[in-house]
Amino acid sequence: MALLGKRIAISLPDTVLEDKESLREKTAKLGVIARACAIYGVDIIEVFGDPKEKGEEKVVRKVLEYLETPQYLRKRLFPLDEELRYAGMLPPLRIPSHKARIPAERLAIGEVREGVVNADGTVDIGLEVAPKLRQKSPPGRRVTVRVASLKPPLADLLPKERAGPYWGYSVEAKATAEVLSDPRFGLKIATSRFGTPIADELGRLGSSLQSAQGVKLIFGSPSSGLFDIMGRDLPRRVDYVVNLFPEQQVETVRTEEAILVSLGIVGLLSSQKA
Repeated sequence: MALLGKRIAISLPDTVLEDKESLREKTAKLGVIARACAIYGVDIIEVFGDPKEKGEEKVVRKVLEYLETPQYLRKRLFPLDEELRYAGMLPPLRIPSHKARIPAERLAIGEVREGVVNADGTVDIGLEVAPKLRQKSPPGRRVTVRVASLKPPLADLLPKERAGPYWGYSVEAKATAEVLSDPRFGLKIATSRFGTPIADELGRLGSSLQSAQGVKLIFGSPSSGLFDIMGRDLPRRVDYVVNLFPEQQVETVRTEEAILVSLGIVGLLSSQKA
């Protein structure tokens, strides 16, 4: 939770890649989205179905999950896959959970790392020696652990939310109705060119952000806005529908650009004192 302790989510349609033709271009776009989410500490990226168009949920989820995974675990968790052909060309997220491989002698008690459970009950956390996991967990599962002992090397499971101020995002598949009814996020902000100009809502939105514990930002696709995807009653189902670019000088604003701008606005308003 990076934005002053608030839980942050963004919701994207599975057609978010429809403006890109090649897998390389699609991968690059997802890399920009992942970087924006990492910069502002997004906790959850939701991918929901666009009922009017055929989407690419599998590609969206796989690339985003790959980028969020520490480099030393990627080969274990992601076998060779055509959909990940260009993922290696993207810049790293460099979030706190993406730690480098280190010699065992440099490990310290209390250090928190991501790992994968081995069949023998040890956990691969990017070291020459895998510490024994003191709790049971299924082999092949990705876990967050805290080093409990060095001699012998032991580790304990740790809930991800207790790993640090920000430990990466998770990716979830959602139905459209679930996006709007999610009780985890008390403040839901939809973005649309038919919404109220953001400048007209800054005061009220700032007050709402001060009291909200969970904030969700919802975006449309390159060809379909949220009113097309979710219906004309959208304003009754969310707290705000805002136009981020009321005076835009370009024909279209890309989803990845809208994500970066909206997260910046939320971050700025959240940091202001009540």
